[in-house]
Amino acid sequence: MPIIFQQQLSAGAKLALWEITEALPFFEQQLVPDRPIAHPEVKRRHLAARVTLLSIAPQFPINKLTLNTAGKPFLEDGAQYVSFSHTTDLAAAIISPVKQVGIDVERVGERIFRIRHKFLSDQEQACLQVAANLETLQASAAAARWLTLCWSAKESLYKWQGESGVDFIRDLKLKSILPEVSQLLFETPFQEEPLRVGYKCWDSSVLTWVHA
Repeated sequence: MPIIFQQQLSAGAKLALWEITEALPFFEQQLVPDRPIAHPEVKRRHLAARVTLLSIAPQFPINKLTLNTAGKPFLEDGAQYVSFSHTTDLAAAIISPVKQVGIDVERVGERIFRIRHKFLSDQEQACLQVAANLETLQASAAAARWLTLCWSAKESLYKWQGESGVDFIRDLKLKSILPEVSQLLFETPFQEEPLRVGYKCWDSSVLTWVHA
C-alpha cells in the first residue's frame, strides 16, 4: 500500500497521502468512477484519491457521494465529511465524522513565482516574507515552497467552504504562520475566529488541510 503519509486529527478525523505508482487498471479493479471520465490519466488520479479515502475508512459508502454546484463532494445524510485532492503522482483524502474538511496537495515549481500576485496581496506577501524569514519571494527553493504552501492552503480553505464565488485575496487573508505546530492562520468572512490550516512539506510537494 503506497500510503506515504497519514495523520489522525481531532474528533475522529483522519487524512492520508498516496503516491500514485500504479497503472489505471489497479484502481479500476477496486472502484467505478462516479461519473464518466474520458482521459485515462485524469481517471487514474480521480480513482486514486478515492482509494486513498477507502484506505483510511474502508466502510465509507463511496458510491453515495454526490457533488454540489461548486464540485464539493458530500453525503446526502451529512453523516461524514470528505475532501479529495490529486496532482501528477500524488492523491490525498481527508474524512471527518463531525466537521467540514478541505485538503489539497501540490507539487512545488517555479510557476508559483509568476502567479503569486493572483492569490496573495502585497500585505500577505510581506507577512509571508517576514514570518518565513525569506530574503526574497523570488528564485529560491524556500520561497517556492512557502508560496506553494500558501496557494495550497487557500485551495484547502476553498474546498472546506465548498461554494463558488470565494475570492482568494479578498476572502482568504493570511494572518500568521505557526511553524511550531505546522499551521497557517487565515482571516475569513466565514467565521469570527481565524481558520487554521495544517500543513506538511517535502522537498518537492506540500500537503494542506482544514478541519473546522
